Amino acid sequence: MDDGTEYSLKGDLKFRDVTVDPTTGSVILRIVFPNPKDILMPGMFVRALVQEGIHKNAILVPQETISRDPKGNPLALIVNAEGKVQSRQLIIDRAIGNKWLVSSGLQAGDRLIIEGIQKVKPGIPVKVVSYEKSEKLSGKIDNTAPPVKTK
Repeated sequence: MDDGTEYSLKGDLKFRDVTVDPTTGSVILRIVFPNPKDILMPGMFVRALVQEGIHKNAILVPQETISRDPKGNPLALIVNAEGKVQSRQLIIDRAIGNKWLVSSGLQAGDRLIIEGIQKVKPGIPVKVVSYEKSEKLSGKIDNTAPPVKTK
């Protein structure tokens, strides 16, 4: 509120723009609040604490592991139970840092091909090499720029 107090009723996030204004750092959100006392007015400027929902079955994958088909649909290459490459169409929710949030198409335990995707194609047998200790598969999101070289 204008005096710094917190509005006590919780709202529902209905819309979130995908872009951030580079000059202000602002994003456009549409949040609908109950307003029984008509305290909130259209167009009011507010500061909000937004807690987004949790995707229980979503998986974060490195962006470089995802390719696109001719129609632009996201695809991942996995190794199936027979040890052969299989292509899976995905539903990607959004980017989080340098990873994609995949909401459908992958399941826990799927063996995702993360390197050499240009060297394989669906149906060929491959040897699986574990890559579990890599930062690529950790939950860590890399938002850092590479160091600048100085003279």
